[in-house]
This record gives sequence, structure tokens and C-alpha cells, in this order.
Amino acid sequence: MDVQQHSVSPRDDFYRTYSAAQVDAIVDSLVQRGEFPYELTYLGDGSEMWREAETPSDAEHSPMLSDFDTLLTSHAARLLAVAPSASPVRIVDLGPGTTRPVRGLIRHLLDESRLAGYRAIDISAQILELARQNLGNDFPGHAGRFELCRGDFTGPDLARVLAAEGDGADTVRFVVLAGGTLYNFADPARVLRHVCHSLRDDDALLLTLRIDTGVDRPPFMDQISVGGPYKPQQLAGLDLLAVDRSWYVTETGFDRDRSDVFVRVRFLEPVTVTFAVGDDQRAVAFEPGDTVLVWRYLYHDAAAVADQLGRCGLRVRLFEHGQDKQVVLVAATPAR
Repeated sequence: MDVQQHSVSPRDDFYRTYSAAQVDAIVDSLVQRGEFPYELTYLGDGSEMWREAETPSDAEHSPMLSDFDTLLTSHAARLLAVAPSASPVRIVDLGPGTTRPVRGLIRHLLDESRLAGYRAIDISAQILELARQNLGNDFPGHAGRFELCRGDFTGPDLARVLAAEGDGADTVRFVVLAGGTLYNFADPARVLRHVCHSLRDDDALLLTLRIDTGVDRPPFMDQISVGGPYKPQQLAGLDLLAVDRSWYVTETGFDRDRSDVFVRVRFLEPVTVTFAVGDDQRAVAFEPGDTVLVWRYLYHDAAAVADQLGRCGLRVRLFEHGQDKQVVLVAATPAR
């Protein structure tokens, strides 16, 4: 029985969503690593997942908040102890999402008259608009304190957002990577080294992460689960490539060599995707059995998290577990 060869081109909204450089990066990642860069799924349709998840923040309508949402708030006083006494604090939010994790910390800093300002950076205009709306709803009258910048914090844009006009020499920056944002990247250590290099001695990096506690591990830690679990956003990139979901199956598992939980697709039928890259065309072909990684999450235990931060030039100052012990808040400062 002949297997049908599928030849497709990305949808028109693929090219509206991504810049020429991002298209080139996606093709390189598919060819070199067999991976659709997950951090790029927060643009376009992928950002709608975040909007749908956001609800009014009043007590009557709020859902039960997760540890990712509450850890920065519940330890706000201890985080301030990491900064020099009475120093104003500027929050620099890298990949703000809904901003839910940082809003309690913002409120605490306002109450203590310590907030120098809040600045967020993201490659997604849609995410930044969601952040603007949520901050406006929760902090009416403080719009002048919030700046939203479109850019890539893994590159030179980070220095731009850290250099806030009007900050005094005593202003401390709390640089936030909340909700596991750090582990969206194929090389989290490179991102950590880049952030550390950009910090002043009194600045602090604040992370919220899900870690491996050795208990309550999902079954796919030992055997690949075919068909899920996965989130629709994780397939958004392939949807934009016009790759039909009937042409592959999803697999969720654990890569012991990398300590990554992953979601990937395994092709059932041959597919060729032809990209327009500038004036050129580039084709990426997949045969039955080929896989494309669509999501990864580094699954370290507490000791490995601390070791990674140390190797990237950071010293752990605070390490606190959430209620279920699997989500942690880590505050680290440059170890120079």
C-alpha cells in the first residue's frame, strides 16, 4: 500500500506571526535539532492560550491559585531582605505571561513604598498587551510605573530593558523568570549566563520552577505515553506549518540524558514543508518515524538547580518550596 506524500507550505499567518529572522531560526531548529522552538509559540494564536487562562482577580471569580502564582507574593518580605535595606526595587519581568505571579510582589512593593517601577520584555506583542490589560485592571492609577517592551531578552535587548532612565545608583533590579519560563529554552544555561552577565552586584534573579522531588512522578517518566498529555499550544507551531494533526501522533516522555520532560510528534506519513526565506526557498522533509520536539522542560532536583545556577555564576540566596513541594522559588545574586 502506497503512503501518500504530503507537500505543504506554511499558512499565511505563519509569515505574519514571525519575522524573517525567526522563520530562518525555525527552519534551522527543525533541521538541526528536530525541534520547533517552544519560546516562539507565544506569538500569534499561541498567545490566546494565556488570554483564555486569565480571569478576574477578585476573590469571587478567581480560580484556585497555583504555587507558581503565589510564591513571589508569599515570600515578598524575605525577597526584600535580599536587597540592601530601603533600596528602591525595579522589577524586570522576562516573559511576563499574564503577570499573575508578580502582581502580589508589585502590590507589596507599593505598600512598602519601594517600587521604582516595573518593566516587562517579551517577543510577543499579544502577550505584552495581555500584561498591560491585567496590570491596568489591578493597579489603576499606576500606569506610569509600568513599561512593556517588545524584544528578545536572550540577546542584546536585555541590556536595554535593564537600563531604566531615572533609576538611582541604589536602585536594585529584581529580574524575574516566573512559571518555568527559563526551561522553555533548549539551552537554559546559556540564558542564565547571559542574565548573570547583565546583573549588577546587588541585583537578584528570581525564578519559579517545577522540580523533581522523587515522588509523584508521572507514569511517562518510565515509559513514553502515546497521545498525550499535551497542551494545544504545544502543537500551535506545527499547525502554522499546515501540518495536519492526522499525519502524526504525539508522544510524552522523559529524556534521561538531558533530564528533560518532553512532548514530541512522531510522523506517520511523509511530509515536506517548503518555506519562503527571503528570496530563497528551504524545504524540510519528514519521513514516517521521524520526530519533532514541540515542548521540553528541564526536570532537575533541588541540588541540580543550585548546581546549575552556581556554574552560571550565581549564588543562591533563597530557596523556598510551595505547598506541594514541587514548585520552588529561588532567589540568586551574582557570585562575583
